[in-house]
Amino acid sequence: MEKNTNKGEQAFINALLSLMEEKPYNQISVSELSELAEYDRRTYYRYFTSKDDILFSHCSALLAEMAASMSATPLTPKSGFLSFFKFWNDHRDFLALLYKQNLIHFLGEKLDRLLYQQVGLKVHDDLPDELTLVSEFSRYAYYFTLGGLWHVLVLWIRDGMTLTPEQLTAHVLNSFSEMQKMNRD
Repeated sequence: MEKNTNKGEQAFINALLSLMEEKPYNQISVSELSELAEYDRRTYYRYFTSKDDILFSHCSALLAEMAASMSATPLTPKSGFLSFFKFWNDHRDFLALLYKQNLIHFLGEKLDRLLYQQVGLKVHDDLPDELTLVSEFSRYAYYFTLGGLWHVLVLWIRDGMTLTPEQLTAHVLNSFSEMQKMNRD
C-alpha cells in the first residue's frame, strides 16, 4: 500500500490503473472503478470527486516516495537530477501508461506543486510551506529547472525510455555547463 493512502483509496487507485491498461481513461466509469475496487460508489465519493483525484493521489504518493529516496543522501544538483531520473525509471510503467492515455500533461500540470510539497519540503528543512513564499529568484530558478527536467523526461518517454538515468543526468549537467560557457562570452 502506498504512503498516506488507506485500503479503500488504494483499491480505487489500483482499479483505475488496471482499467487504464484496458480502455481509454475518458471511458472509465465510477461504476467500473467501484466494481473492480470492490467498494460501493459511496465509498468512491468519500475519497474522490473525480478520476483526476485518484491520479493526483497516486502521483502525490509517488512523489512522497521520491522524497524519501532523495533525503537518504546529501543533495547536490547531480545527485538530485540522478535521483529524479532513477525514480522515474523505476516507475516507467506508470509514465508509459500516462503517455499511452494522453495524460502525461496531467503529471506535468501538477508537478510543480507536488514536487515542492512532497519532495522540496521534505528534503530541505529551510523552505517556506508555500512555493509562493520563496524569493522571486528562487521561484524562477525552481520553475526553470523543473521545466527543463520535465521536458527531458517527456522526451525520454517519447524516445522509448532507452537512455539510462546516468545518461540523462549527464545531458542535463552538460547543458548547464554549456550555458555557463555562453554566459562568459
